[in-house]
Amino acid sequence: MFADSVDELAFADLKQRRESVLSTQKDSFTIKLRLYYRFARLGLHLVEGAVIAVLCGAIFVQHRSWQQPVIRWWYRRFCNILNLDVRVHGTPAPGHALWVSNHVSWMDIPVLGANFPVYFLSKAEVANWPLVGWLAGAAGTLFIKRGSGDAGAVMNQLASHLTDGRNVLFFPEGTTTDGHRLKRFFHKLFNAATTTQVPVQPVLLCYRDENNSLHPHAPFIGDDEFLSHAADILKGGRIAVDVLVLPVEAVNGRDPRTLARDVEEKMSEALRGLHACQR
Repeated sequence: MFADSVDELAFADLKQRRESVLSTQKDSFTIKLRLYYRFARLGLHLVEGAVIAVLCGAIFVQHRSWQQPVIRWWYRRFCNILNLDVRVHGTPAPGHALWVSNHVSWMDIPVLGANFPVYFLSKAEVANWPLVGWLAGAAGTLFIKRGSGDAGAVMNQLASHLTDGRNVLFFPEGTTTDGHRLKRFFHKLFNAATTTQVPVQPVLLCYRDENNSLHPHAPFIGDDEFLSHAADILKGGRIAVDVLVLPVEAVNGRDPRTLARDVEEKMSEALRGLHACQR
């Protein structure tokens, strides 16, 4: 489902780039073996996550300080299975904040969760995914129903977590993109920052291929299906992921709409700079 014609054109271009890559590859025995091996590792890792959730008490009570190192360790192993080479540029400001990031793929969650002590806001559908949804809940994820009018209730939850000194991260675009540019930010959840006077911590993600171009298979958009997309990732080569931590944004009396617009502009400019960087 496409939000507009720009999204549809972006997905068409992405499919063309993917087909160009696939035309140069042969689905050899080695690639198939790699796929089956990594799928087996991924399945085992999810089961391990369920066991760890029980042992650290995360299925009974969430958002405890002793659980965060375990959660981040589990996400790091997830990134290793996905063959992601994550490089973090910059350091978050001390203290807690409302974190925002651009949204490219389902892989954004393990990438960010492996490197920062954050809890995520996710669409409600994820809560119903077999095992994965259960693990997300155990990791302290907050769920929101898109278009259901419960943004106010979720904002109150976010504000409560921020008041308690926790970092909460959400994707203000509300959907994934092909990674070239940002979509317009939804401003309502920025209320959590203006209400609590907690700063906003922006971060940016950029997935690159071996030629330092935007990776054609990393984005999860348009008509992509999860299992086929995951298979393309698991049978592919190493993916470089640049994570850029931007300077923290204090509220400074701004209303949610203005704050969201200012953060979006700074992230858009930084994303263009990140794309221009060469390794």
